[in-house]
Amino acid sequence: MATTIRVWDPFIRICHWTLVTVFTLNYFVLEPGDLPHEILGYIAFGLILVRIVWGVIATNRAGFRHASFRKAAFSRHITELKNRNVSKTHGHNPVGWLMVFLVIGLFTGLGVTGFMMEEIDAFWGNQTLQGIHEWLAHTLYAAAIVHIVAVILTQWWGKVALIPAMITGKRHIDNN
Repeated sequence: MATTIRVWDPFIRICHWTLVTVFTLNYFVLEPGDLPHEILGYIAFGLILVRIVWGVIATNRAGFRHASFRKAAFSRHITELKNRNVSKTHGHNPVGWLMVFLVIGLFTGLGVTGFMMEEIDAFWGNQTLQGIHEWLAHTLYAAAIVHIVAVILTQWWGKVALIPAMITGKRHIDNN
């Protein structure tokens, strides 16, 4: 018999996939500094701010109160991986939470440096700020690659459906 649980609420899924789309367009398609790049950057920054608020007030799995960085939480996750049996009822594992906070920090840094370069005359054309902005974008790209690989490997090795849950919000658990 199978049980279905709600893992991710609609806001989290919309926020996640919108940030994926915005980053992909801004990193690979749009010209840096052009108006569409700026608009999408502001959209991403706004979403990150709302995500921070959501993380503080949410009581579901997306709430920051579910983030645990204790040694025991990491040990439990490593044991689950060793046993190829990752918890199917949890949202993020401790490493996943680290990635959440890293991505929030990187998007925040991109939003702040982008704003400073485009909206504050004293920083217009500042090469150092531009370098920091580019470094943040490249770091976010590297983090995205690590995230994708980790999700695929954890889904396969840990025998837990991570990708479908980020699309539908639900995870089906076999109770056998």
